[in-house]
Amino acid sequence: QGILDEEGVPLDLIYLCQAESAFLPRALSRASAKGMWQFISSRGAEYGLNQTWWVDERSDPEKSTHAAARHLKDLYSEFGDWYLAMAAYNAGPQRIKNALEKTGGTTFWDLADKKVLPKETINYVPNILALAIIGSDPVKYGFDIKPQDPLETERVTVDKATDLRVIAEAIGVPLEDLRGLNGQL
Repeated sequence: QGILDEEGVPLDLIYLCQAESAFLPRALSRASAKGMWQFISSRGAEYGLNQTWWVDERSDPEKSTHAAARHLKDLYSEFGDWYLAMAAYNAGPQRIKNALEKTGGTTFWDLADKKVLPKETINYVPNILALAIIGSDPVKYGFDIKPQDPLETERVTVDKATDLRVIAEAIGVPLEDLRGLNGQL
């Protein structure tokens, strides 16, 4: 949420991340979209997410959240509406432009009513809105949420390629825990 606030996008867009990946940094789609925000390779590169044999920053929670917020701001600038921006995040901006031009519609709801978007996209925006409504008052909707305590972590930069097994052993942390905290590696 701090990153979304810093980037100047509505905090409720965090629910887009929940819809995309259930907040799982290592999520991978059938279409090879990756990370919490489900970036395809080209869109990730467009927003500065490095992808090499060793590192894929689409799975870095902080870097991908900055990239997603910038992408959503760009979509909002293009369409002037957060619902259309969310639809474009899912279906691609060109598909939304084409649908608006084809129908003369001006809102996401116009496009959904005319069924000119993929069914997944027609359901996508309402799903995010439902998650936001439930997330604003989970108890009202029958959810008993007990947040976990935040993990205490420290970001450390190493000056050369180092096997995670060596680092895990040196700091006394199980290898799987270290891998879980470094999904981009």
